[in-house]
This record gives sequence, C-alpha cells and structure tokens, in this order.
Amino acid sequence: MLIDIIHFIYILSLVCWIGSIVFFSFFTAPVIFNLLEREKAGELVGVIFPRYYFLGYVCAVMTLSSLFASTQEFVGPKQVLLLVMIIAWFYAGLVVSPKSRKLKVLRESAKSMEEKELLEARFKKVHSSAVKLNGTVLLAGLGLLWFSSLGFNLIE
Repeated sequence: MLIDIIHFIYILSLVCWIGSIVFFSFFTAPVIFNLLEREKAGELVGVIFPRYYFLGYVCAVMTLSSLFASTQEFVGPKQVLLLVMIIAWFYAGLVVSPKSRKLKVLRESAKSMEEKELLEARFKKVHSSAVKLNGTVLLAGLGLLWFSSLGFNLIE
C-alpha cells in the first residue's frame, strides 16, 4: 500500500512537471506573445516565471524523494535523467532567469541606442540558454517517463 502511494506521488510529480513545461512552452507563451506587444508579453511572462519555476522545484523534490524511496538502485538511467532535469531546472530558475530579469531592467534604463543594442544582444543570448535548458528538462523528463513506464502493466 505504501509503495503504491510512493509510485503515485512519483508519477504525479513527474507528469505535473513535464505537463507544466509543455503547457507553458507550447500553449501559454505563444498565445501571450501573439496577443500582446513584445514588452507587455515579456512583463506578463516575467510574472509567471517565478511560479513556473517554483512548481518545478516542488515537483523535482517530490520526484526525487519518491524515486529514491521506491528503488534500491542508486545510479541508473532514471536517476541520471532526473539529475539532469534537476540541475538544468535549478540553474535556469536560480541563475538564468534572474540574469534575464536584470538585463531587461538594464536595457530599459539604457541611455544610448548602442547600449540598448548591446544589452538586447546579451538578453537574447541568456534567453537562448533558458530555452535550451527548458528543452533539456523536457527531453530528459520524457526519457524518465519512458523508463518509468517500461514494465508497466495496465491490466493485471
């Protein structure tokens, strides 16, 4: 009974994490940027990001805890993929996202057009890193979900 609850928490937290990435990346963000002008869309997404990353932090802790509670294996494909997810997510949320916010503020307060262009180029580079990290977490998460589903028998 307890192991079933642990497995449920594992699958629930993993699916919530992956689902939030899919929903935000492929539905929410594109709609926001299609409906609003770029600056307003960026502001709105900036308000969403802390909650987005917080959900991932909670799911990461729950997934990690339940995975270690349910297996004797310390290092295997699931653990490696989850470690990749956690490192990429926490780096994106705690390093890249704040850097991005800071560059936005600096860009808006820049005095010269040359300075704005330089800050815009730096922002685009940081944004590109965030997108790659998000994609890494998504792909690793799908891989983890794949490995977790192997041997799953719906009909018993």
